[in-house]
Amino acid sequence: MFHKLLRFIAETSFEDIPPEVIDQAKRCVLDWVGVTVGGVAHPASSILIDLVKDLGGKDQASIFGTSLKSSMVNAALVNGAMSHVLDFDDTHLAALMHPSAPLLPAIFAFGEYEGTSGKDFLTAFVLGFEAETRISLSMGESHYDRGWHSTATMGRFGAAAGAAKLMKLDIGKMGFAFGLAGTQASGVRKVFGSMTKSFHPGKAAFDGLLSALLAQRGYTSPENIFEGEKGLGSLLAGDFQLSRGLEGLGNRYLLQGLSFKPYASCLYTHPTIDGIIQLRNKHGIDPQEIESISCQVAKFCFDAACIPTPQSGLEGKFSTAYCIAVALREGRADENLFKDDMVKDPLITEIMKKTRIEQNANLSDKESEIIIRLRNGEILNSRVASPLGNPENPLPNRALEEKAASLLGMIFPEEKICRIFQKIWGLESLNNISELTEILVVEK
Repeated sequence: MFHKLLRFIAETSFEDIPPEVIDQAKRCVLDWVGVTVGGVAHPASSILIDLVKDLGGKDQASIFGTSLKSSMVNAALVNGAMSHVLDFDDTHLAALMHPSAPLLPAIFAFGEYEGTSGKDFLTAFVLGFEAETRISLSMGESHYDRGWHSTATMGRFGAAAGAAKLMKLDIGKMGFAFGLAGTQASGVRKVFGSMTKSFHPGKAAFDGLLSALLAQRGYTSPENIFEGEKGLGSLLAGDFQLSRGLEGLGNRYLLQGLSFKPYASCLYTHPTIDGIIQLRNKHGIDPQEIESISCQVAKFCFDAACIPTPQSGLEGKFSTAYCIAVALREGRADENLFKDDMVKDPLITEIMKKTRIEQNANLSDKESEIIIRLRNGEILNSRVASPLGNPENPLPNRALEEKAASLLGMIFPEEKICRIFQKIWGLESLNNISELTEILVVEK
């Protein structure tokens, strides 16, 4: 069964991939470039950048949003961490992961070094995406429930597969790359709310690219790291089934099930944010007139995004109560509202104290139910079935561009942002991916 996945990655060409999937891949690149450059100024990014500068190494690949180059693997590490530090990157709910964050840094780094074409780059991205999300689906929910962060543990397989595709590895060496990536698999959810969460996709990109580079040189590993008594599947999950994850392989591309974030917080908070903004816009709610807020959320939201009293802006991204308060006060939930001083704001803390979050086993991850009671006795209700940015309610290209432009604008002028967009929408026509990477950096 695993050989089926390897063969699919090795044999699929750009021409085999449906045009709508290629279009979605370019949307991923656009969104990822924005959140990555937007994360440059974060303290966690500064620490990693300073460390990589001290470590040195050959100037093989760019660290985006800076004037720096580093080794391929170190560039993948930093770009991967920066792309997740705002927790504003794309999400695949069924696979329980952020797929682009560990994958794109690896293929950008190797692609820039090797001079790969835009078509080959997009092909590697689509196939790497299939690899990581389908392996994550094979692991099942028990993997995430045990405390593993799938973006870290599974994302490395996307990075390894994408890099291996760019290297044109045969099936045997591609299997080695998966094995090498798998034996390094780690990343636990205990770190959510700290800098280490964003380190996860960076390290997954580093490990995946390193694994492919080693396999390219003949470094061996087991042919199948997943199955068997001591395989990764039995160790990391309670219900590992490759047949489940590979269902529809080649006929249905999981890239089409991706969600893009309009709000700068954990995706599980988005149904609630949507509902609050709808109520605010419809009723003109004065936060001072609220008596109580009751919110019912799905299992994974209650588990991963319900920090009751966040102590930092980063923790606020994983606090449904904080997201409710911000959305009520501001009518939005963009990156500027997840700052450390905001969690101490008197009105924000007052709203959080009036808010009760409960788990509802009947709700899906895309759903939320809200009841707001006002001092005058009025009761306001909202139920969200699919928030903005989900596949059923997608962000249009224009909205994705506006999001990316707001983040890129922290570093680049408007004229340069327009050129970046042009290169991304025309990726398949680029002879060399460096035509894009060379404008994702700050001139010295």
